[in-house]
Amino acid sequence: MSFQKVPVLDLQLAFNPDTRNRFLEELRYALIDVGFLLLVNHELVGPSREDFKEIKEEANNFFSLPDGVKLGCEMTKSPYFLGYTKLANEVTALHTDWREQIDLATELPAPGPDEPIYKNIEGPNLWPDEKYIPNFKPTVTKFIEKMTKLSTEFRQLACQAIGLPPDALNKYFKPNQQCKMKIIAYPDRSQLTNAHSKALEDTPSTEQGCGPHRDSDFLTYIYQATTHQDSLQVQNFQGKWITVENVPNSLVVNAGQTLEALTQGVCKATIHRVLIPKAGSGTRISIPFFSTIDLDSRKSAVSHIPAEVLRLRDQRDKKIEDWAVDVGFQFIPDMDKQAAGYAVFKNRIKSHQDVAARWYPEILADVLKEY
Repeated sequence: MSFQKVPVLDLQLAFNPDTRNRFLEELRYALIDVGFLLLVNHELVGPSREDFKEIKEEANNFFSLPDGVKLGCEMTKSPYFLGYTKLANEVTALHTDWREQIDLATELPAPGPDEPIYKNIEGPNLWPDEKYIPNFKPTVTKFIEKMTKLSTEFRQLACQAIGLPPDALNKYFKPNQQCKMKIIAYPDRSQLTNAHSKALEDTPSTEQGCGPHRDSDFLTYIYQATTHQDSLQVQNFQGKWITVENVPNSLVVNAGQTLEALTQGVCKATIHRVLIPKAGSGTRISIPFFSTIDLDSRKSAVSHIPAEVLRLRDQRDKKIEDWAVDVGFQFIPDMDKQAAGYAVFKNRIKSHQDVAARWYPEILADVLKEY
């Protein structure tokens, strides 16, 4: 049988010599046989409950802003794919995602004119006018700093969990590595009665908050800021949808396709989706944080993964059944042939075609032909 629930891991166990091995065993299972976990007691190296409270407050403040203020930092104004996306303006797995969001990242300068084109997915943020929301930028900046520290620590634990030295994956990260995050609002079903898709002739009857997909990054950390219990779901390897429990003050952690590729398929990037919240339950707020690798990376997968870990991977793969779930087309990095950034850039072009049409129309045309 494939997994029937997402395991809960206590990060405090990793820092106690008496319980460290137990934690690493639990983490190994989560990374190989599920691809998802819930992380609790992460305050020692990550955001505190007060940090969660502050970022949730600023999320609510942002989505309460007048449309004109939010559109002042609309993503179409940024060649770096950062900024605000209107409700129902994005597509996953051939259907509209019924959500609005703002994409943010570690603050970096714009790339130079002689840099490779893929470097344009790293650059400065588009912030909402601080006159209307003065605490937004400092709160987000602090949250990114704390989540970056946590993700660095967790990366080392993930390496050890699959039998690698703690620094085995450090070569894929650069100093001041840009991490990305989203602040997302999913209106409930009753709030979408007269909603219109800006991307497709589509309606909320699909129940799609965000369609089935695998994350393309290294590791994702999700703060479920509201109390909704039935929205985030993971698909097990027999095709059954498993609801991810919403544990207060926890982080949902999941492997991305980059991590899967770098570990020879050991860490599993699992399909997941978000359902539109039930009518009357209110808007669901979700804040995912994405750990990403150096765009210039050309190195292939790590070697010297222990044979017993590879056997666990193979045993898992034997459980995977064929089922028809369309997660759409994604460009997969082939770091033996070209820098990882090329595939990442093409995926951003594909996902945000309104941005691409303004800033990269010729590349958009090529990407559309490819997929």
